[in-house]
Amino acid sequence: LPPPLDLPLLTQLGDSASNGKGDGRLDPIDLASGVGLLGAWADFEQESAASWANYDSQPASLLFEKAGVSDRLFEEMVSPLLHVLPMCPAYDCSAAAALSCFHVFALQSRGAFDVRWCRGSISSLIFGPWQMQLADRGVAFRGGTKVSSIEKKDTNFTINLDDSSESIECDA
Repeated sequence: LPPPLDLPLLTQLGDSASNGKGDGRLDPIDLASGVGLLGAWADFEQESAASWANYDSQPASLLFEKAGVSDRLFEEMVSPLLHVLPMCPAYDCSAAAALSCFHVFALQSRGAFDVRWCRGSISSLIFGPWQMQLADRGVAFRGGTKVSSIEKKDTNFTINLDDSSESIECDA
C-alpha cells in the first residue's frame, strides 16, 4: 500500500474488533482495497501544475471511491488522516490536496509522521470526561444550539443564540 495507507501494516489500530479477531487490525481485504490508489499515487506529480489541475478537479472522496477503497479502510484510516493532514473531510478536499498531503507528510517525512489511534470511542474517552469536568465547573451545555453571533463589548462578550432570542454574557 502507498504511504500512509500502509500504517495499519506497521502498527495496530485501536481496539476495533470488527475483523472478528479482536486484534484491532484491519482485514486483509480492507487493506488490499487501498491498492487501487497506486495508479493515482504513481500518476500524481507533486511539482506538476498539470497534475494538480487534473486532480484538483475532483474531490478526494471520489478518488477513494473510484479506487475501490473499502468503507472500513476509508472510515478507520483515510478519513482520520484527511482530518489531520489537510484538516478537512474528503468531500471538501481535492484529490490533489489529499495526494499531496500523503506524499509530503508520509513519504518525505516518514520518520516524523506519528499517528496514535484512540483505543475506543473518542466521545467516551476524551470528550465525555472533558464535558463532565467542565460541567463540574459550572459550564452549561446546550446540545444542538447554534451561535448566531458574538459581539465584543469592552472586555466582555455577548453570545447570541440562533434558536431563541436569548443572549449569554461572558467575560472570556
